[in-house]
Amino acid sequence: MIFYQVNRIIGKSQIINQYLRRFHNTTVSPAKVLYPLRSRSLLKIKGQEASVFLQGLITNDMKHFDDGARSMYAMFLNNKGRVLYDTLIHRWTEEESFMIECDKRVLDQLQKHLKIYKLKRKVLIEDVNNELMLWALISSTLPEISDIKNTITVYNDPRLAELGSRVISPLNLQVSDIVKALGGDAIVEDDETGYRYLRYKLGVSEGAEDLPPGSSFPLEANCDYLHGVSFHKGCYIGQELTARVHHTGVVRKRIMPIKFNQQISENIDLNTVISASNNPKSNLGKLKAVMNDHGLGLIRVKEALDAKVICIDKYSAEPLKPSWWPMEAPKEIQKNE
Repeated sequence: MIFYQVNRIIGKSQIINQYLRRFHNTTVSPAKVLYPLRSRSLLKIKGQEASVFLQGLITNDMKHFDDGARSMYAMFLNNKGRVLYDTLIHRWTEEESFMIECDKRVLDQLQKHLKIYKLKRKVLIEDVNNELMLWALISSTLPEISDIKNTITVYNDPRLAELGSRVISPLNLQVSDIVKALGGDAIVEDDETGYRYLRYKLGVSEGAEDLPPGSSFPLEANCDYLHGVSFHKGCYIGQELTARVHHTGVVRKRIMPIKFNQQISENIDLNTVISASNNPKSNLGKLKAVMNDHGLGLIRVKEALDAKVICIDKYSAEPLKPSWWPMEAPKEIQKNE
């Protein structure tokens, strides 16, 4: 019964506890669950020109940090406006320094990308993964942090409250000390499977598997809905096409969560065509991720929602409109007026 309640109202914060209770098969809902994000890596950008340097490369506005922001969702684009790397950028504890969190598989490529545009700027780009460890903390309430020698840093996820917080800790710090710093009641998972499953249910893409470099546009990945793009800042690489799409047209395809009608125990090829159940020859989009009974698809929004039931390989599924999406996209509102 709890399983179906979670599926219907995952957007409500109190239901996250019910989901976690089912996942851990305990009688008491854990206050916090800590997932090691071994698929993610960190790059430290430090120097007097670090903020100006990043401003010309990312979709978001570094000035948000001047206004008090501690974390920001942002994408690096190529000159054709397609997503190369999706990232979270955290203001680091050292002066004039930031941590860029990215998919581990594209760490080297991102580092090379940054060095190409560094030129003579006073910026240091440093791989710190031999020093620091990254975690996802899923909690129904914001954690009260008891610092251990100022070694643990916690950032609220800037995309969605349901995605909890990011925790950055020294690589050699004992897990028990991290749990103690988080209040002592966090359950520590062995891997990030549960975190990925939560992302899929929410409809949030992340990393090179969901967003292969150069394959999709930022608004298709819901960068605008997840507070990851500024339409008021100056120029950046890929800005022209992103701004044009925002100001002149509707984004017809977006990453959406998919609810399968059964558990998927076998591998389904990513980029498998998604079709309407009443029109097998139709092409509504492509599968981007799958786990158990949920997945992500880059789908034609209106056609998929109109179809109600979609087909992926030999499986049927339902496309879901996330609760965190706005009721209507801005350009759709203008068109209807």
